[in-house]
Amino acid sequence: MAGVLPSLDELSPSEFRRAFRRIIEFKRRAGIEAVLDNPPDLFERAKLYGTRYRNGSWGWASNIWSRSAANTVVIDSDDQVRREHRILMLRVLEHILAQGPLIKVDGYLGKPGSSVQMHVTVYVDPQFPDIAYRWSQLAFPAPPDEEPDVEIFVIPHYLKNPKIPGRDELLMVMRFPSHNFTIITASSYQGEVKKAALAHWIYHVYKRGGTGEHAALREFTVKRVDGSWKRIVMCIWGLTGTGKSTHGMYVWTERNTEVYVRRFGVNPLEYIRDQAIKNDDIVAVFEDRVIGSERGSWTKTEDLTPDQEGIWRAATSGRALHENTEFDERGMPRFSGEAFTYFGSPNRNARSVLYLEDTGYFDGDVESSGPLTTAVFITPGYFTDYAWVKIVDEALAMKALADGRTIGHPAQAKELAGRVRYVPRYADPFTMGVSNTAHIVRLYGFFKRRRERGDPIEVYQLNTIGNIVAKYTWVEKRLGDRVIMAPEPVLEEVDGIPRAVGGTRPTIEETELFLLQAVRGAVEYEPHPVWDEKVLVPVEVPGIPRERVEELKPTAYLTMEEFKALLKAQVEESKYHLDRMCPGLPEEIYNAMDFEY
Repeated sequence: MAGVLPSLDELSPSEFRRAFRRIIEFKRRAGIEAVLDNPPDLFERAKLYGTRYRNGSWGWASNIWSRSAANTVVIDSDDQVRREHRILMLRVLEHILAQGPLIKVDGYLGKPGSSVQMHVTVYVDPQFPDIAYRWSQLAFPAPPDEEPDVEIFVIPHYLKNPKIPGRDELLMVMRFPSHNFTIITASSYQGEVKKAALAHWIYHVYKRGGTGEHAALREFTVKRVDGSWKRIVMCIWGLTGTGKSTHGMYVWTERNTEVYVRRFGVNPLEYIRDQAIKNDDIVAVFEDRVIGSERGSWTKTEDLTPDQEGIWRAATSGRALHENTEFDERGMPRFSGEAFTYFGSPNRNARSVLYLEDTGYFDGDVESSGPLTTAVFITPGYFTDYAWVKIVDEALAMKALADGRTIGHPAQAKELAGRVRYVPRYADPFTMGVSNTAHIVRLYGFFKRRRERGDPIEVYQLNTIGNIVAKYTWVEKRLGDRVIMAPEPVLEEVDGIPRAVGGTRPTIEETELFLLQAVRGAVEYEPHPVWDEKVLVPVEVPGIPRERVEELKPTAYLTMEEFKALLKAQVEESKYHLDRMCPGLPEEIYNAMDFEY
């Protein structure tokens, strides 16, 4: 056995992979099975640890019910490797040597045969077959004997983990983009594996000339106000828990259009046809097309109702694979969050692996039928945000995307719920290998060239889980070596979740009706009170009463002086975060939201 494991001082990312292969070979020579290579009975193994619901679907519980972003590090180069990183690498190797055979599963991310196809091999501790199985159902099938582009090592046990160097959090997840592998420990949450693979894929997409974006992809053909029909290729960006799946997988059906007819006097089915759900989470955006990453969807099912018919069909299918999802008195999956709790509070992160074909609206292809026509940024806020705006200026649109301003949800991390956050491109910590700035600059070029050709990409910004306008107080906020006065929302706990007090917000149906009328060209706008023609504010949305449209404007509740003061503080804070997380942006993007005050 001498020489199988390296010493602590010898460990590096490259040596970790060499040592892993030495362990496999050592076991093979000893007649010990080291790897279960894509075992055909994997689902049966997983069932031993699962819950079978009365509709035939299966579910599992994880030891952590959200991603552990604070416990994740990205190590871009070998000179960043510290003693703590080597300790955890050694602990993982020690466990693999002592443990029974690892489960190995292979899959492609990105449409097979496309320029962004990437082979991922995932090795999972054999005590967690459900993780391996569920991830394999998200990826496209890949040959087990093909050399992978990326490897992921999943050991969900606590390994007496060290702390992250210089911080108080446990070190649990390490990503090595330049060495094409990730190590996951201490968490059996499916999202860690999925996001690890997709983080490598985002880098893979960039190296092939595109940008990897945290966005859903849907399509439909719409009847414009001039009577012509236009194919809409819509990407919807947003962070977990803000409504990306809700709106990215939304379809209008005979059932849910009854609500539109009753409330708005509009039947969307008169204006749309050929709806298609293409992808739910991460996509590759190129100037001439968009390509999805996965054949399935791992979707948050919190508060899911039958009105969200595409997701509902797939989530209630007997083929769905659930995580942390409760059951009702009949033994059926339930999404209302009435029984399961997490740290004593109602669970707000039930998840399900869904097959896109089970939505009833998947056309079998995760690649778009044409170039991107419509970009939607879900940017919830509490103070200056309208329910919906159209962003005309590409630089300002890229500034909004670079900011990634959002509101924390328990699905992101329990301690972030209700707080205003800045997460560049809604994609931290999934962007690695190259900077967020590099992705923004490339996407900016796509948008500018499209406008110059007379085929601009329309950009809309939505306020979903935010409030218009929440109760707030002015507080001193330290931004590095500066202190500014900034608004903070007044939060109160509702069912254990911090929520803002006061204000209103649009319903799902109001937002979907706005998007429909906007892409039809039926919405009437006025210039933004600060950014003028760069941003347009709706004043007339056919079907929504004008007084309701007015209620969804922050200026209905704030004086212009107060509105500008709040917006000024937002711009100041956003630049602080951009300097740290998206440095080196072109000046026209960095300063796109500046105004005289």
